[in-house]
Amino acid sequence: MIVLQSVKGYKLFQCRSNDAGRRLDRVVKKMLPDVPAGLIYSGIRKGLIKVNGRKSLQSYRIVEDDVIAVSDAVQFSRTDDKKPAAASGKTDLDRLIVLETEDLCFINKPRGMLTHGEDSLAELVKTGLGGIEESLSFTPAPLHRLDRNTTGLIAVSRTITGAVRFTGLLRDGRLKKYYIGLCSGRPDRKLRLENSLGRNALKTGEDEAGKNAVTTLIPLLYKDGFTLCLFEIETGRTHQIRSHASAAGFPLAGDTKYGSRIQGFKGYILHSWILQLPDFDISAGFRTVSAELPGGSYKKLVSIFGKSDVDKALADTRNGIIN
Repeated sequence: MIVLQSVKGYKLFQCRSNDAGRRLDRVVKKMLPDVPAGLIYSGIRKGLIKVNGRKSLQSYRIVEDDVIAVSDAVQFSRTDDKKPAAASGKTDLDRLIVLETEDLCFINKPRGMLTHGEDSLAELVKTGLGGIEESLSFTPAPLHRLDRNTTGLIAVSRTITGAVRFTGLLRDGRLKKYYIGLCSGRPDRKLRLENSLGRNALKTGEDEAGKNAVTTLIPLLYKDGFTLCLFEIETGRTHQIRSHASAAGFPLAGDTKYGSRIQGFKGYILHSWILQLPDFDISAGFRTVSAELPGGSYKKLVSIFGKSDVDKALADTRNGIIN
């Protein structure tokens, strides 16, 4: 909790680098989540919430080391939500980290972990990611998501600069995203799947209907009714790969929600494998980052295709992407 002191009926909060550039009203809403937005807006207008001792506009852009003063007339309570991470939680997070830059952290998410919500990756990085400067309005968080049982790379913000930069790369389509998956059936050529998910996507709590989605499916290995596939996605719709693979007639093996009838699978194999930019990005701090397949998924692929074929297919494909 960043409270300097109480002075003449005001509590003082000092802004840090991760608050800089954000609007005053948005910083205060993050800082005081228990206060209704209307009360915050009126408090700013009436001068009950000031910056550096002066009445300011809601749209004022925060500068590092600004001091926000909140009148005692604005009823609120603010507790420190940056609790020290338990030793085991820190160890677990360290084990999942693939790459850390100044502004970003890349996590190899295990199967069964939610991206957001209770006992999720978001909660883990909130308390367990080290070296994060205390801030009024910024908390490290995942910058995109994977389904609970999809494994692999997720980018996490270490600073507001990293969050803005990575989000911009996604929005501008500069970040290529490659997945490895195991499909039922035999696609005999590269397929470009481009259409609105519409009713193909099951209800997930978000309305993805009507949004265009683009997936490229490339078969790598085939044996006994299974195909090891590389997927490149140009969009990031909910269940995009699962829905597109099913609609094309090649559902992920074991993905019963999307039509797989294969026996002997406890779940599907889909792994966020490689994130790549056209060139090294100084602001983001990386060009290419990759995450190893989970041991269980790798063993399942080896049991179907054989170790040498799996290793060669993955190595050749990875080299082809990176080079």
